[in-house]
Parts: sequence; C-alpha cells; structure tokens
Amino acid sequence: MTPRDLRDLVPPEPMEIILDAVEAARPGDTLAFVLPHFPTPLLPLLEPCGVRYHSELSGDGGIIFHIERL
Repeated sequence: MTPRDLRDLVPPEPMEIILDAVEAARPGDTLAFVLPHFPTPLLPLLEPCGVRYHSELSGDGGIIFHIERL
C-alpha cells in the first residue's frame, strides 16, 4: 500500500481526510498517510473509532502514520 501524502495540505484538511477514511474503513482495513509531524491533536479523535495506530519516520523529514481499523 502506498501511503497518501497529506503534507502539502492546510490544517485541518489532513485531519478531516484521515477521520473520513477511518470512518469509511472496515474492520481489518489498514490506512497509511504521510504527514509532516506526529498528529498529536488527532489522537483523542481516533480513540473512540476502534483503531490501532503507529508511526515511523518517512526518511525525508516527515512520518508515515499507519492506522488499522479493529
């Protein structure tokens, strides 16, 4: 899966895209997004969604944020 690059978008658009994708995902689906930094403000909004997430460095100064719908 190629992560969707959201680095050039203006807030809150990346957060809205991620939340919409999580809402549309089915259990077992995995999503990935490239972001300029760790999305700390997004975490409380993900908690009630039934997801697991982790991040890794993208190698070019950003992160890849992985989300799995449980």
